Amino acid sequence: MQFILQKLKQYWYLFFLTVPLALVIAFLVNRYTPPVYAASTTVLIKDPTDLSNAPVNLLYGGELLGNEKNLNNEAVMLKSNDMVGETIRSLDFGISYFVEGDINFTEIFEESPIHILIDSSSTNIPFGALIQYEMNDETTFNLHLPGSADSVKTFMFGRLINIGGFKFVVNSTGKQFSAGDLFFRVNKFEDLVKQYSSSLSINPVQETSILEISTTTTNTRKAITFLDQHVQTYISQSLLEKNKTAVNTINFIDKQLAQISDSLYRVEGQLESFKKENTGLTMSEEGSQTTGQIQEIEQEKAALLVSAKYFTYLKDYIAAGNVTESIIAPSSFGVTDPVLNQLINQLIEVQLQLASLKTESTQNPIVRTQIQAAQAQARELLAGIAENVRNLQQVNQISVRDINARISRLMGTLQQLPAAERQFINLTRMYNLSEGLYVFLMQKRAEAGISTAATTPDARLVNTAAVKAVISPNPNQTYLIALFIGLFLPIGFIFLKELLNNKINSTEDIASHTNLPLLGMVGHNKNEKASLIDQNPKSALAEAFRTVRSNLRFMIGAKSGEGKIFVITSSISGEGKTFSAKNLAYIFAISGERTLLVNADMRKPNNNSDFGVHSAVGLSNYLAEHISIDEAIHHTLQDNLHILPSGDIPPNPSELLLSKRMDELVAVLKTQYDYIILDTPPVGIISDGLELMHLADANIFMVRQGYTLKNFVSNIQQQYQSGKIKNTAILFNDVDFTKLNYGYGYGYGYGYGYYAEDVERESWWKRLVR
Repeated sequence: MQFILQKLKQYWYLFFLTVPLALVIAFLVNRYTPPVYAASTTVLIKDPTDLSNAPVNLLYGGELLGNEKNLNNEAVMLKSNDMVGETIRSLDFGISYFVEGDINFTEIFEESPIHILIDSSSTNIPFGALIQYEMNDETTFNLHLPGSADSVKTFMFGRLINIGGFKFVVNSTGKQFSAGDLFFRVNKFEDLVKQYSSSLSINPVQETSILEISTTTTNTRKAITFLDQHVQTYISQSLLEKNKTAVNTINFIDKQLAQISDSLYRVEGQLESFKKENTGLTMSEEGSQTTGQIQEIEQEKAALLVSAKYFTYLKDYIAAGNVTESIIAPSSFGVTDPVLNQLINQLIEVQLQLASLKTESTQNPIVRTQIQAAQAQARELLAGIAENVRNLQQVNQISVRDINARISRLMGTLQQLPAAERQFINLTRMYNLSEGLYVFLMQKRAEAGISTAATTPDARLVNTAAVKAVISPNPNQTYLIALFIGLFLPIGFIFLKELLNNKINSTEDIASHTNLPLLGMVGHNKNEKASLIDQNPKSALAEAFRTVRSNLRFMIGAKSGEGKIFVITSSISGEGKTFSAKNLAYIFAISGERTLLVNADMRKPNNNSDFGVHSAVGLSNYLAEHISIDEAIHHTLQDNLHILPSGDIPPNPSELLLSKRMDELVAVLKTQYDYIILDTPPVGIISDGLELMHLADANIFMVRQGYTLKNFVSNIQQQYQSGKIKNTAILFNDVDFTKLNYGYGYGYGYGYGYYAEDVERESWWKRLVR
């Protein structure tokens, strides 16, 4: 928790940047975003058992249309592309008109001063392109054509305009307009259907059969017009679908009537001719009685013949294999078989399900699976209907043969009658049969006609479309989201920065990667001069190195007769190794201790001019036996401080450091100096530093805040645990104490601000937040 609070304190300024900025953006969004409205209408899906369907029952006996309407299916139908497309076709949505505002375009509807009519022979319609309109006078206007060399052209109202195959007429509506620049755009039909279909939302009103149809829009008038028309489209299509079966029945009956009327006309002509030729013919009592019996049997035969025609229709329907085509009900032709009626009712239910599923996207695997299952079920039902029809046809044929046999027996009793009377009876029998069939079909046709005329739709409008509410922008919600984003962005930035940070930034980072003791912390040196010899000896930087000096003395214990060797090393260059070696040597020297600073990094010679040493002769020259010890060691501007430079760059620095002459040098130096500070090469790059660390009484490993990698510290810990190095401590360098998790830091707060010459003039806002 303390770490989190410290990080929030460290990056507080980010919150003062992001939160106000987010709130300003929220204000601009609320101010300039076009409002989006929700418009809705409601439609009642009637209960199919309603008495308004009674005329249909005259034809279908209340069975065929007795299926309850599924609200979910109706919702899918209302949202389908086909139905939305029918609504779009009936509206003048092909052209959109816009007014240019300060930031964006605003669509206008029914307020446009012009109306565009597109010629159907246009071959190159620029769908989606904004064309600017500018009125000149009552008869002419200018159009600014995008992407044209001659971009501005003048035209006349009411005249056909042809621009590269785009033919249209601009008519003036006479409406006053002064809102700004006017633009118009030609909309692609498919894009309009997709736009309005995706924006529609269909929801059932709880515990009712009412559906609420709603949409979101920036133009309320246009949305209301669309919703009202869409409901009318739905009602009209529902009525057409409801009458479809009755219309198919009428068409089928008309075909049968056409065939029977020919037979009836022919028999009627024959009977009339016979009567003219036999004007004095009278029927005997026996003939009249037999004729009456035959007529009764012929009526039964007429019903059987009508059923046979219906069975033939069903066979043709099944052979066609189109399960989506509406089927004529058996009751239309007096067929009352319960099994056949049940199978056909089930088929109609599957057909309705297929029609509903096909309005949904076939790309959906669930929809495809449902369609395949429904089609398989329809094929099974057709197979069942076909088997049932074959059985019914056989029964029908047996019944017809039985009736024909009965008629033949009755006709046999008439053989004793005169030939003319027998012929008259036959003609009368044929006429009555044809007339009975004709009358029966005419009766059924009249019933179907009455049903079509009296059918009412299963849906009706409850409430006309109206605006419900403003959806966006919601000022309170926008400001709340902006505040959340303004607070979350800095927190996310801090979290991500810490997550991706692989460098040492605090003492906690050091402690989590090594258990080596912390020798001290040296703050960031704001002075351009790196050496303490050029700074005030009472500065905060000097005080930090005094603390390191005290800790080193405590670390090595009581001082013996020999001088003590301190090796200062690091993982890589740039961690402040040389800076710390120089200043630590200076701190020891000003305390009266004989101190020698050895530049042991012979690959990268140091500049010691700040201590008054300008000679390049040094360690490498001595180890190569070119000079003596006295010639290699140089006096500095500070009393008790000598420097042994690295010397000329040798070809074999590692071999020189491991030579016997190096051991002899160390032994001699221990007798001449109290403290010997070795500035060695980085151990993470070169192995020379590790060899020298074995000679030291204390090893100082440099860690620079925000620079040293965490895995470098882990590596030195592994070497310490393996016994390769001993008596090692961490010196935390270039520390910004405001980034630490406590106060201003040990060894820094004591000196900072205590000495007047160490206080810098800060800007007013820094002093305010400190």
